[in-house]
Amino acid sequence: MMLFKKIAKIFFWLFLLTGLIVILSFVWGEQQNLVCKDFKIVIEGDMEHEFIDEQDIRSIVKNNGDSVYGQSMASIDIVLIEKLVQNNPFVSIAEVFKTISGEVKIIVKQRNPIIRVFSSNNDGFYIDEKGSFMPLSQKYAARVLMASGNIPSGFNTLHGTDIGEIMQNDSLAKKTILDDLYILADFINRDDFWKAQIQQIYVDMDQQIELIPRVGSHRIILGDIQDLEEKLERLMIFYKEGLSKTGWNEYETINLKYKNQIVCTKI
Repeated sequence: MMLFKKIAKIFFWLFLLTGLIVILSFVWGEQQNLVCKDFKIVIEGDMEHEFIDEQDIRSIVKNNGDSVYGQSMASIDIVLIEKLVQNNPFVSIAEVFKTISGEVKIIVKQRNPIIRVFSSNNDGFYIDEKGSFMPLSQKYAARVLMASGNIPSGFNTLHGTDIGEIMQNDSLAKKTILDDLYILADFINRDDFWKAQIQQIYVDMDQQIELIPRVGSHRIILGDIQDLEEKLERLMIFYKEGLSKTGWNEYETINLKYKNQIVCTKI
């Protein structure tokens, strides 16, 4: 009796395994014959920016000779499509996959710039939230912090390159002002008040940083980014306890360069 049960159990599992293989073979065969019926694109991320849209992604795929409509699902190279989309300088992440219903789906996350930089030669580029360079767009201008002045040129072609990689290059290591601008922009972008108040950064001939506010007629002399948080905390106190009494148009400059001091010049 025990032997019969063991044999029956073995046959049961063999039957189950055979059935599973048959089903998988059928599904695989159906997938081989299935053609692409739909091509869906989902753009995620900060929808405040409009660097890319669905039509841009469709054009990338179509212009590279890999139109997916009507093709067999088995012949569609999703790895290639992913690489093509990922190579777009405004794309941060691209994921492509197929569904069993005959659909190819692309999920795209666009890059998020935090500062727009114009060099001394008027070359323009963005730096995104991850510290990578990205080009200006012909169809859209992001409303982000702007930096100009004595800023090195030649970085507008380094799309996707990380600032950290640039600074490891001995021939470019002296150009640390870009690293400083990224750190400063990242700090400002994370604070609601400073994001609303600071509209522009200016770098003078001595590589000293000035901030141009939206409210008030003064310029803020930051100097460098050393003790950045402490400097802006001092400025915040001065705004609350000083300018609230004297008025926002009393001073031409507010200098934060000196330790534990604020030096102002009147208009």
